[in-house]
Parts: sequence; C-alpha cells; structure tokens
Amino acid sequence: MHADNGAAMRERTFTEVARRDQIVRAAISTLAELGYAETSLGKIARTAGLSSVGMISYYFDSKADLMAEVRTTVLAGAEAEVGPRVRGAPGKLAALRAYIEASLEYIAGHTAEMAALFEISSGRRTRVESTEEDIEAVSVRIVAELVAGAQEELGIPDPLDPRVVARAVRGAIRTATAARVQEEGSAHPVDLSREGPRIADLFERSLRFVPDPGGSR
Repeated sequence: MHADNGAAMRERTFTEVARRDQIVRAAISTLAELGYAETSLGKIARTAGLSSVGMISYYFDSKADLMAEVRTTVLAGAEAEVGPRVRGAPGKLAALRAYIEASLEYIAGHTAEMAALFEISSGRRTRVESTEEDIEAVSVRIVAELVAGAQEELGIPDPLDPRVVARAVRGAIRTATAARVQEEGSAHPVDLSREGPRIADLFERSLRFVPDPGGSR
C-alpha cells in the first residue's frame, strides 16, 4: 500500500512538472504571437489545450507570476547552452568570444523565447521591471569579469574600463536580438550565427587598442 502511494506521488509530481512546462511553453508562444497586452491567461490556456484557466491558476498565482516563470525558464535555457562553452574556453579572451558567439547562436535558435522576453519587458509591470534590472546588472557584472580577464591575458597597458566594455557587449547583443526578433519571417533576417564572430572580432580589436601615450588625436 505504501509502495502504491509512493508511485502515485511520483506520478503526480511528474505530471505537475510536465503541466507547468506545458503552460510556460504556451505562454511563450502566445507572447511571441500576440504581444504582452493581448496575452491573457485564457488565451494561454487555449494555446496549451487546457480546459480552463483554473488549471493555470492551480500552478501560478497570477499572470505576473507566470511571466516571471517564463523569464526564469528562458534564461535558464540560455545559461545551459552558453555557460559550458564559456567555462570550457581555452583562455580568458576565448571565454569572452565564446560568451558573445554562444549567446547570439542561442538567440538565433530561440526567437520565440526572445520575443517573449521583449514582450514581458515592454509590459512594464513592477515585478517584471525590478527583475529585469537585477538580471541585467548580473549579466553586466559577469561580462565585466570576462573582459577584465581578457585584458589581463592580453597584457594591455591602460586598458578600457571593463564595466564600460561589458555594457557595450550587452548592448550589442540586445540590439542584435531586437533586430532578429523584429525581422522574424522576413526574406532576409539578421543571421546571428554569422554576425556573432564579427561582433566578437570587433570587441577583441577594441581590447587590443593601445592609446597613444603622447595623447595625439
């Protein structure tokens, strides 16, 4: 009897995890297709093939709660693909390159997820805004550490401020992402897998820049 109860509990746990994932995936699809303002729990339920909104409410307290879970899921997916490549890079400069290239490759293969993030950000809800600021601050700090390591490895005198470069890197990735999302479905969308190495080259050249000690312009 106890064994049967344990099996039932495991089955419920598995089913609940699968259902949450189903709802999150449906939310991503609905956000990407309709935008934040037109996305409701009812429309997400229909996309997920659920019989009622109540099935969403069982797992998520509100639309804001579900949107936060969407963000967490997308960012965790990005980390799962980008993180190992950065950590496995054969050097500090290579790690920075890996971050840029892997980030853009992930974005290229997950345009619906990126569109969903843009829509959530544009929704301008207090909980989402504070989360957005925290995530970006962490991202800039991580990239700044990669930049500082690359500068140390290159041995450049009087290097650029890593925080400034990190914000530029993040800005380039966000701009490329926006372009890719906006051009989705067009005849010639931005090819992020092609542009990634070029953007990495751009920042590598900037790190190798040595200012003129005479201050000439």
